[in-house]
Amino acid sequence: MKRSSAQYETEQRRHSGQVEGLRQHVEALRGRVERQSAENGLRQHVERQSGENEALRTRIEWLDEQVTRLAECYGTLAATL
Repeated sequence: MKRSSAQYETEQRRHSGQVEGLRQHVEALRGRVERQSAENGLRQHVERQSGENEALRTRIEWLDEQVTRLAECYGTLAATL
C-alpha cells in the first residue's frame, strides 16, 4: 500500500510538472501571438502610410506642374503688358 501511495505521489508530481510546463508553453504562445498581431497591425499601418505617401507625392507633382504653368502664363502676360 505504501508503495502504491508513493508511486501515486510520484506520478502526481510528474503530472503536475507536465501541466505547469504546458501552461508556460501556452503563455509563451499567447505572447507570441500578441506580438505577431501587433506587428501585423504595424505592417498594415506602414502599408497604408506608404499608399498615402505615394498619393501625396503624385498630388505634389501635379501641383508643381500647375505652378509652373501659372508662372509661364504670368510671364507671358507680363511680357505683353
